[in-house]
Amino acid sequence: MRHLASFYTLFFALLLSLGFTSAAQAQRDTPSAAVKTTVDAILAVLRKPDFTFARDRSAISATVTEAFDATAMAQSVLSTNWRSASKEQQDVFRDLLLQTIENTYIDRIKAYTNESVEFRGENTTGDRSTVQTVIVTAKGNVPVNYKLRQRSDGWFVYDVEVENVSMVSSYRDTYRDIVRRSGMNGLLEQMRVKLAQLKAAQGA
Repeated sequence: MRHLASFYTLFFALLLSLGFTSAAQAQRDTPSAAVKTTVDAILAVLRKPDFTFARDRSAISATVTEAFDATAMAQSVLSTNWRSASKEQQDVFRDLLLQTIENTYIDRIKAYTNESVEFRGENTTGDRSTVQTVIVTAKGNVPVNYKLRQRSDGWFVYDVEVENVSMVSSYRDTYRDIVRRSGMNGLLEQMRVKLAQLKAAQGA
């Protein structure tokens, strides 16, 4: 999963570089609007006159977490192991996965260096959509695609692809091997240990 570090640097760079939309646009009724709604909320925190990362990190983290469809993401990551897991295991896995993403990559927001972003459109079929974007950097263009699912309350992200590398697939490959060796409870325990290490390293 080494490539996920640069993956999330680009992901958060994208979130921070899209710019503000109007209040009327800040809805989740279309896939593109859902992505921009998240951006508005993050920038509102970052542009506070008294902003400090240590104090305001939790607000940024909450905003990013709210943009994801946690259940759809967890189901995609676990794949067939989701169906064989108990309801309790499913709930614990979903929560640990979100915490892992947050605590591993929220600091990547500091890597933003004013990259620009172009929207290339969205492809929607039923309740699934892909929002296509390109991050324009000094070293070249980087394609970033958001995968979203429509719920009764709007569109929510369940996967992000950077240069055709899927966040969900990366986690799925790693966790599948752990479940095969140690079972579902073994995976949850390893996730808890890793998460504790991340929090300790961050002083959380």
